[in-house]
Amino acid sequence: MATDKDKAEVKAMIQSLYVLANIPPWDGEVNEDVARVFGIMLAETQKCSSAFVWVPTPPGGRASIIWLISNLGKGVFHSHQRKLSFACARAVIYTWGSALEMATQGIGMSRIPQWA
Repeated sequence: MATDKDKAEVKAMIQSLYVLANIPPWDGEVNEDVARVFGIMLAETQKCSSAFVWVPTPPGGRASIIWLISNLGKGVFHSHQRKLSFACARAVIYTWGSALEMATQGIGMSRIPQWA
């Protein structure tokens, strides 16, 4: 089970992506649906830049809070974020920002794809 510290770290990762894209920081609550959408956002970012090429695919194709923390936690995300492209970050947030907001509110999306 994810701790409040884990959730805060995932939130910081999401906020970092928004700051990079020069978009006001995301301020939602982290839950498993949010982690799932953020995992997709990372996969989309990975397609666009080489910053997260080394990140493995989550088991079952869906990111969770614990998976994000174990693979990107402890500052790993922040140390690689400088390799992200501004354009990639904006495009991913433009595409997935609404899904992230819906996940925060517990509104599931029926057609969220598996990890790409």
